[in-house]
Amino acid sequence: MINIFKRKISLLLIIIISITLVIGCNTVENTKHPQQQENQINKANEVSDISTAKTDATLLVQDYNNLEFEKLNKYIIEVDFNPKDKSYAAKQKVIYVNNEDVKLGAVYFHLYPNAFKSKETAPFLFDDFSSAYPYGFKPGYIDIKSISLDGKDIDNYVIEGLGDTILKVPLKTSLQPGEKVEIDMEYTVVMPPAQDRFGYGDKTFNLGNWYPIAAVYDDEGWNLDPYYSVGDPFYSDISNYEVTIKAPKEIVVASSGKILSEDIKGNKKIWKIKADLMRDFAWVASKYFTMTSKDIDGTLVKVYFLEDNDKINEFAADVAYSSIEVFSDTFGKYPYTDYSVVATSFPSGMEYPGIVFIGEKYYNRFRKDYLEIVIAHETAHQWWYGVVGNDEVDEAWLDESITTYSEVVYADNKYGEDIGDNYYDNNIAAGYEYRKSMIQTNEVIVKSLSEFKNWTDYGALAYNKGAMFIHEIEKKYGEDTLYAILREYFDRYRFLNATTEDFISVCEEITGDEFDEMVDQWLYGR
Repeated sequence: MINIFKRKISLLLIIIISITLVIGCNTVENTKHPQQQENQINKANEVSDISTAKTDATLLVQDYNNLEFEKLNKYIIEVDFNPKDKSYAAKQKVIYVNNEDVKLGAVYFHLYPNAFKSKETAPFLFDDFSSAYPYGFKPGYIDIKSISLDGKDIDNYVIEGLGDTILKVPLKTSLQPGEKVEIDMEYTVVMPPAQDRFGYGDKTFNLGNWYPIAAVYDDEGWNLDPYYSVGDPFYSDISNYEVTIKAPKEIVVASSGKILSEDIKGNKKIWKIKADLMRDFAWVASKYFTMTSKDIDGTLVKVYFLEDNDKINEFAADVAYSSIEVFSDTFGKYPYTDYSVVATSFPSGMEYPGIVFIGEKYYNRFRKDYLEIVIAHETAHQWWYGVVGNDEVDEAWLDESITTYSEVVYADNKYGEDIGDNYYDNNIAAGYEYRKSMIQTNEVIVKSLSEFKNWTDYGALAYNKGAMFIHEIEKKYGEDTLYAILREYFDRYRFLNATTEDFISVCEEITGDEFDEMVDQWLYGR
């Protein structure tokens, strides 16, 4: 079988693939894969009154990097989904913990669905608008019905920010370091007909960034950035989730975390889902899904399809299984019991903790090359963004560059070093060289999303040139050393948010060299 890693890529293919990956988002021996057991693709919508999990454990690791569960934010969400009206109603409890060393007078939340209220704030550039809304624009939004603090209703909350995407919840008394507050909300949401992270297409409903999520408070204060049209403008803390979803019984749900039970009551189906130590929660709903799965070293990898195409579906599943295996062996063990790869209405690929959205258009024999790269790329994001978090607004390069270079790691380990080198030369490096003349900003990589003019700038710098910096480390110090850096970086910052400075510090510790000159050249264009 000929695929993208086994042939020299034409320049046109380079550009197509680079654009494909950019708009989503999103030392080891050659891995030996045992003969894949035959997986029967089961009609997922035939499930009836069954419990889908024997245990409620969602983690494969017992070392939580010194985090204590009771000191993490917890989300308890009950959502009633109405696919006919393209809407849902939810009750949400957030047990918010002040883990800062200052007292807080308010807690802020992002209301990302409100970005879709108008064409002016919808997170798409002009040339992306028609593809995002193929049937025309309709607004999507969240309507907050009520908020209470520790059981007492309040009415002094404020909705503010560009597109009404920020919710400020004033506290009755300041929240001291280490203290908790329970914030209860009720809200309804109308989904937009946007074929993107949040919205619906012909066969699927995408629910990414769908609920009020607490903003991050860091050394710069509250991070209240708008929903930018370029990049993945998200930044969140590790939390624990308990989510209950109710929907018509013909619906199938793929989600972050672990589905503990799936029961039918009357004409409704109810899912109870748990997601521990995750920095977000996303799900996709459809009545058309089929699913196959396989255990990879303790992780149940579930692959959801929309079409009955056995050959391409088996290929996609194998890529998902191989990606989890390669990256676990190389970077560190995938820490969760479940991982879902979901075909859906999306232009490319998008990562969320424990689940990735993959564009349904790639599930055919003509585009299987792209399908393989997108699945591998978004799976790598489970390590770089999912487990090791970062500020994707101000330091987007940090997860995207490492993730892009992880495509090379995947190729190296699955097909051999020569294929990996060829892939790097003809996709990552050549892709940057082709788009270099089109960059409309300076070539500084470490900068806010607000400073990128368009997806071409963002892709050439945050993806390609950043990955070339990672390659430069391997070129200078060797593959063994680069892998040691990535393993240490993963181990040290799992379940935390890391910074550029943190990554460079690991590089300097492992190599014993100062990186000032290399950082100035590659990251800051000095």
